[in-house]
Amino acid sequence: MESDDKKRWNEGAESWVEFVRSGKNYYSEYLNGPALKRMIGDVEGKKVLDMGCGEGYFSRFFTKAGAEVTGIDLSEALIKAAVEEEERDPLGVKYFAADAANLNMLESESFDLTFCYMALMDIRNYEGAISEASRVLKTGGKFVVLMEHPCFTMFRVLDGKVVSGWETRLREDGSKEYIYYWIADYLRRHSYTFEWKHDRLPSSFVTTGFHRTLFDYVNALTKHGLVVTGLDEPQPLEEGVRVHASMKKHYRVPQSMVIEATKITR
Repeated sequence: MESDDKKRWNEGAESWVEFVRSGKNYYSEYLNGPALKRMIGDVEGKKVLDMGCGEGYFSRFFTKAGAEVTGIDLSEALIKAAVEEEERDPLGVKYFAADAANLNMLESESFDLTFCYMALMDIRNYEGAISEASRVLKTGGKFVVLMEHPCFTMFRVLDGKVVSGWETRLREDGSKEYIYYWIADYLRRHSYTFEWKHDRLPSSFVTTGFHRTLFDYVNALTKHGLVVTGLDEPQPLEEGVRVHASMKKHYRVPQSMVIEATKITR
C-alpha cells in the first residue's frame, strides 16, 4: 500500500512544489512553521534529519541556521525537486527517496535531532517511522513532531461521511463565521482519502491520510525509547490573522500540535 501513497504524492508533487515555493502556504508561514522553529530552537553545529522533507523547505531553512541536514521523503518526485534546488543553490543538504520506516542508509545513533513536519499522519507505518527516528538518534537527542491535531482533523471521512469540521454560517457582509468545531468517531482508527483542492494550488490532487489517537502516537514514542519532554498546541501569529482572517478560529481550537520527545534508551 505504500506504493499507492507514493504514487499519489508523486502525481501531486508539481502542484505541491509550486504551492510551497510561491509563498501561498500561509498555515506554514504564520502558524506551523513558527511553532516548529520555536520547539526545535538552536541547531548550530547539529546533525539533523528531516523526516518527510517534501521539496526541502525546512531542510534548507535549518541548514542555513547552521545544521548539517539530511532529508528523506517517500516521493521520488518531491526529492527530485529538492535535489534540483540543491543543485541550483548548493547548501550541502543530502536527500534520499526512502520510506520513513526503513532508513537503512542512515547509521544508528548518528543524529542530534530528527523532526517530522506535517507528515506523520500521512505515513502508513507510523510506528516504524518512530522506531527509525529513535534508532538514528543519539541518546539524549530530540525527535520533534508537528502534525495536524488528531483531535481536530479537518475533512476526515469515514464510511462515506465527513466526521469532523467547523459549523459555520455566513454573516451579512458575506464573510464566514466559525461557530464551533464538531467531531465524531474519534476512537475509530482508519485511513481516508483527502483531496487537495483550493484556489492557492495550481491543480488539485489526492493523498491518503490516517486517523489515529493521541494515545497511539504517545504510546509509540514511549515504546521506542522516547519520552515526551515538550508539547505545544500553537496559535497563529497576529500577522497571519491580519492577513488571513479565517485563521482567527485557531485562537479557539488548535489546528496542529507539536510534540518534543527525547531519546532516553538505546
